[in-house]
Parts: sequence; C-alpha cells; structure tokens
Amino acid sequence: MIKLVLALAVLVILAVIVILLARVFQHKQQLSRDNENQQWYRQRLSELDEDHANGRVSEEEYQQAVTELDKTFVTDNRNIEADIKWLPAKPWLPIVLLVVLSVGLYIAFGSWTLQRQADDALQQLPELGKTVLQEQQQVDAETLSTFALGLRQKLQRQGDDPIAWWIYAGLMSDLQQFDQANNAFQRSLDLDPDRVGTLISYARFLLQNGGAETNQQAAQLLARALRLEPDNADALSLSGFVAFENANYEQAINAWQRLLSLTPADSNRREVVEQAIADAKQQLQQGAMSLTVTVELGETVRDALPANGTLFIYVTAPDGAPMPAAVKRVAAGSLPVTVTLSNQDSMLPDYQLSSLEQWKVQARVSQDDKIDVQAGDLNAVPAVINAKDSASVTLRLTEQVATTNNQNGSGK
Repeated sequence: MIKLVLALAVLVILAVIVILLARVFQHKQQLSRDNENQQWYRQRLSELDEDHANGRVSEEEYQQAVTELDKTFVTDNRNIEADIKWLPAKPWLPIVLLVVLSVGLYIAFGSWTLQRQADDALQQLPELGKTVLQEQQQVDAETLSTFALGLRQKLQRQGDDPIAWWIYAGLMSDLQQFDQANNAFQRSLDLDPDRVGTLISYARFLLQNGGAETNQQAAQLLARALRLEPDNADALSLSGFVAFENANYEQAINAWQRLLSLTPADSNRREVVEQAIADAKQQLQQGAMSLTVTVELGETVRDALPANGTLFIYVTAPDGAPMPAAVKRVAAGSLPVTVTLSNQDSMLPDYQLSSLEQWKVQARVSQDDKIDVQAGDLNAVPAVINAKDSASVTLRLTEQVATTNNQNGSGK
C-alpha cells in the first residue's frame, strides 16, 4: 500500500514537471523570437538613418519609412504571441503522458499487489489448511477465500493432484462459485476416476445445485461409487434420495433398507432411515392405487348421444369439491368403455386419488370437449366408494341435462 501511494506521488510530480517544462519552453521560444525581431528593427532603422544622413532619401520619405517600420515591428510581435499560444491552449502532451504513466503504474503495481497476495496465500496454505479442515463451521469467508487463492496457486504449479482438486471444488462450492466447483470436480475425477469420496461429493454437489439433468448425472456417479464400495453409507443414502425424487420407490426402499442394515442399533440415524423407508412404502402403495370404471349407455338416452361428443370419467371428493382427483376422456362413440384411473391421471401433483379416503365416481358425455355441464349432456348416477388399492365400478348413462343450474349434478 505504501509503495502504491509513493507511485501516485511520483506520478503527480512528473505531471507537474511536464507542465512546467512546457511553459519554460514556451517562454524561451517567445524570448528568442522577440530578440530576432528587435535585432532586425534596429538594423533596418540604422540603414534608414544612414540613407537620410547621406541625402539618399528626403525628410518626408525618411519619416514615412520610420512609421512603416514601427508598424511592422508591432505587427510581428503580435504574430509571435499568437504563434506561441497553441501550447497552453492544447495541453495534449501532459495528458497523454499522464494516461501512459497511469496505465503503466496500474499494470506494474496492480499486478504486483495481486501477485503479492497470491504468494502470501501460498505461504499460508499449510496453516490455513489445518484451520479450514479442523474448524469447517467456524471459518469466515475471508479465510476461505485466502485458502482457495493459495490452493489455486498450488494447482497452477502442480495440477496433477486429485485430492487438491477435490478440496478446491468444495471450497468453490462453499464460496458459491459453482462453475469453478463443477470444473474442479471433473478435473479431480479425470485424474482419479475411482475415488469414492470424490464421486459422492460431486453427486451431492449436483443434487444441491442442479436440476433434472444433473440429478441423472448424480445417480450415475452414485452407482459407480456403490460398485466400488457396496456398503458405503453416504452413497446408499444419496442413492435412495435420488430414486425417491424420481418416483422409483422400490429402488429407494432397497437402498435405504441396505443402509439400515449397516446402521448401528444405537445410532440416531436409524430413526431417520426408518422414516424414509416408511415414506417410500406409502408412496409406493398410493401409486399402486387404481380404479377400474366401466361406462355403459342406457337405452333411454341412446338417441340423445351426440355424434361428436366426449365422454369424461372422473373422480372427485364426496363432499362436492369440483376439482377432479383423476380424469380421463374418450370418444363417446366408443361406448361402452372400460378405463383405469390412477394417480397418473391427476390434474394436480398434490391432489390425487391417493389423497382421498372416498371416491365419488362420475361419468358425463359432453356435447363438445369441455367438462363443464351444459344442456344436452348425458350423465350417469354417481357412485361413492371407499378408496383402496384396487377397486372397480360400473356406471350407466341414463340422464340428459335439461338446465345448467347444478354444475356438479345433473338435471332432467
């Protein structure tokens, strides 16, 4: 910092010297031109005096010549002043010099300062490494940044250390430099593809900071880790999580049951793993819920079946909530039909067949492709059944809507 201040002071002094030198040059130039002009004036006046004394010019001619000489002398002096004024009016030279000096000093001292910081960080690397690795939760961002800077200097000189790249990737992740972290993880795996710790750390990083595509990459990394170490607890835990997120509940249960068998009976982790297994089993059971619905056309409304109608088969809550928990549509001309409804037919991810304790099963033939009730629609009498893993019901279209006052029922 002191050297930078001294450099700026030198820069100011040089700028002042340049401006002063320019003014001195201007003053000397003006004096030189003045001397030349005065010398010429005196020489010309002496010649006129000599011609007048020898009678070669009359008194009148002499006075007129002296007057013209005086005018010429004054005019020449004004022209000299005009010629010299360009220097202070356009001080481009000191400005250019200032810019050049500023850029030079910034490059010299700015780069020097950054390099000095990098060298200091490299020297502190062993001590910082102990601090960061032993006190991970208490290290501040400045210490992490210095440690990362020193480690980066080491990697620039010795870039074939997979452990160093792995540590650097973790630091970049903590500092939210995700692109650098990703590159560092890949560099570490390039140097040692079968290091299980790197595979698991990289997978965890992708799960925390990526989307569906990176989740797939994380799953591949975890699968490789489990091939190398089938009983690795962290790999089993993360593998189950990825499978659960992808709705592969059987795979999640298998991974977590393996993890549970490796977890000591007195470990606090057992309760967490057991709960995860229970959640996966519940999701698996709910996902297996299905409802088979057969829809027939009653003889009383056969002639009212619209040529281009749409048959909607849907399930709602018995309390009259209008939003279907599951719905399917088929062409009305295909009656009678049998369809199977499941969670896959839900309109909302958090409102499914498995969300209800009872199912109100309904069927309607619409005049067009809209489920809203309108005059001329054909309705079946709804059936209410208890929700269970597998159920079936038959509905018969027997009513034709005459009015649209009741949006959830039917009218004659």
